[in-house]
Amino acid sequence: MDCAAIPMYDLLDVACAAMAAMELDKISDKEQAFKHVCNRIYGYMTPAARAEYQEWVERKGWKQKEKIILP
Repeated sequence: MDCAAIPMYDLLDVACAAMAAMELDKISDKEQAFKHVCNRIYGYMTPAARAEYQEWVERKGWKQKEKIILP
């Protein structure tokens, strides 16, 4: 996957959030911290890398299909 250059302060933020997530006791707090990490990195991904990531998530079955019902 391709990513743009990530500024050092964002890398530091991601590293601190990941370290904090491992130390948290509650699963919901861990998930929130790791979502923060993923969101920070996702913001720097190129459109092609984002598309590749979305395909990978769908192959894993982690993304639920949404039904759109029009009136």
